[in-house]
Amino acid sequence: MSDPVQRPVHEPSQGSGGPAAATWQSKAAMIVPLLMFFVLAAAIDTSPVRDGETVNAQAYLISVIARVVAMSAMMLWFGKEIVRQFPLAIDRWGWIVGIVGAAIWIGVCSLDLERQLIEAVGLPDDWLPQREGVNPFATYQPGFELMGFLMVRFTLLAVCVPIAEELFLRGFVMRAFEAENWPALPLHEIGRNGLIVGTVYGIATHPAEFIAAALWFSLVSWLMVKTGKFWNCVIAHGVTNLILGIYVCLTGTWHLW
Repeated sequence: MSDPVQRPVHEPSQGSGGPAAATWQSKAAMIVPLLMFFVLAAAIDTSPVRDGETVNAQAYLISVIARVVAMSAMMLWFGKEIVRQFPLAIDRWGWIVGIVGAAIWIGVCSLDLERQLIEAVGLPDDWLPQREGVNPFATYQPGFELMGFLMVRFTLLAVCVPIAEELFLRGFVMRAFEAENWPALPLHEIGRNGLIVGTVYGIATHPAEFIAAALWFSLVSWLMVKTGKFWNCVIAHGVTNLILGIYVCLTGTWHLW
């Protein structure tokens, strides 16, 4: 792969939206949607208020709804800039990689490869962070309350998070590590530094599933370089998350939720 410093990043290419210098709008469009996710998750206290609870059910529902609304609003607000940088274009590879990625993530986590590796190198068993997932079937009343929660939770999981995280990671971070004028850098020309950063980001944000994360984020980066289509990455992310969410609900592996 050619050295990013020597690459003519000023030349427009598919998925770049044409040459343009980085502006506050181009930066905000890539960063703000995901920022809303973390800000609202931190701002709304979902700690349990009764013994035996894993979460404050109403506060958690409000947190999920607030994130869906805020993230959707920001993506719509910056929609023109997002589409300018990444014209709407997908093909079959996004769907294929999404399905394959889900199989990899579920398979690695089912085999508990991360814990096996930690034990093999002699680190203590509690080195991996533990996550307690929320069982919605035990937390919410059957009927409207449960169905309402599942609807917004899957919207967050399979729509809002894939778009926001791909905007931040592939739209901003990976390109910014490659070129000062990153909005003009086509995705398929992101070099080694950006690709490494993408995988490191995945591991850092999913420490309990670091092997699955390394494989999955590398796979989607391959898709990005192969097709150069941002929305293929979003489709792959959304399909993986949707399959993973269904798997979690069917098997009760709530720590993957």
